[in-house]
Amino acid sequence: MSKESNFLIYCMERYRHFKGLSGADVARIFEKYDIYEYITKYFESLHTMGERCIVQEIDDYISSVAGISK
Repeated sequence: MSKESNFLIYCMERYRHFKGLSGADVARIFEKYDIYEYITKYFESLHTMGERCIVQEIDDYISSVAGISK
């Protein structure tokens, strides 16, 4: 398994934990908003962040894709 794949699994688990979601829920969210591609594309910068920052980065990305303003 590649380092990117391992990191993607890590991100999914951290997101699941922080959001209190099931694995299936996280998979649906990641699929809907193409988070898999986002994490793979920005692996080099994302893997240097702490887990809370990663979860926030994913939320920010979802908001930008979904057109949700904060």
